[in-house]
Amino acid sequence: MSVELRAAALVMREFGAVIETWPADDLGADALRYGQAGYEVFPLRGKVPAIAKRDGGNGVLDATTDLLQIAAWWTKYPGANIGGRVPSGVVVVDIDPRSGGLDTWGALIAENGDFTTRTAWSGRNDGGRHIYVGHPGGRVRGSIGAGLDVKTHSGYTVLPPSIHPSSRKPYRWDDPTAPIVLPPAWLADLLRAPPVVPKVPTSQPTAYAGDSIADWYTATHTWADTLGAHGWTLVAGDGDSDGSKWRHPTSTSSEPASIKNGCLFVYSPNTVFDVTEAESPHGYTRFRAYAVLDHGGDLSAAARAAREIQGAAA
Repeated sequence: MSVELRAAALVMREFGAVIETWPADDLGADALRYGQAGYEVFPLRGKVPAIAKRDGGNGVLDATTDLLQIAAWWTKYPGANIGGRVPSGVVVVDIDPRSGGLDTWGALIAENGDFTTRTAWSGRNDGGRHIYVGHPGGRVRGSIGAGLDVKTHSGYTVLPPSIHPSSRKPYRWDDPTAPIVLPPAWLADLLRAPPVVPKVPTSQPTAYAGDSIADWYTATHTWADTLGAHGWTLVAGDGDSDGSKWRHPTSTSSEPASIKNGCLFVYSPNTVFDVTEAESPHGYTRFRAYAVLDHGGDLSAAARAAREIQGAAA
């Protein structure tokens, strides 16, 4: 199928052609359709990136609309599920029934009223779903309640008709062409994280001195500020002290990320961070982690954004 997939990608790219029919068990054509429609996609093994660090890739950061690259990936990983990077300007509310998400979301809807927007349903067939809404502006929380995680442009969803690894049933859209609406006021208020307030030094001075915006960010933000907005959860410690442990929402590692000497060391291959190894430990300061999570690793862009935060807090 690899030759046909590449040929289809070339015709789609050059002439804007649309694939009408394709073998139902080959998700490569669906991945091409998403790329043609403007979705940044990448292959998944089940629900985790097939192009993680250990595979020479960068996971969600490699997501693309390049049709030839998409064809190459699904040639290398035939049958791979489709990961879709959350579009810029969009957030996704991930309702997980196993963590109480149906009850939490149901209570919110009962209190505030329902609304219609683009929605994809999990192949687990337990009522779990991804609700796409416009970005409310500002910083966004990583969670808005039990079982309600929030995904942003640094994260991804599993796109229909990918096959759920447990149920072997496909994910599905309510309507793939439904508009992505702005969140109603009540949801926008829940999604927005409170503004960052610089910490006031106590008896122990911070490490910040001088004009380094990286030092300023690291000194005035916690790991909860940096990781929490992207769905990471604290599983041990106070979050900042040595020995504190954090877990990424898609982590499959038995050993979560940990804090040592103020830096984050990541052991799971299913995140956007480099995996630390015993022979080559690789730790991230808060500022460098912020650059990776919020700005695709662009330190200059992260510095500009941090200066805006600094100016607003002054």
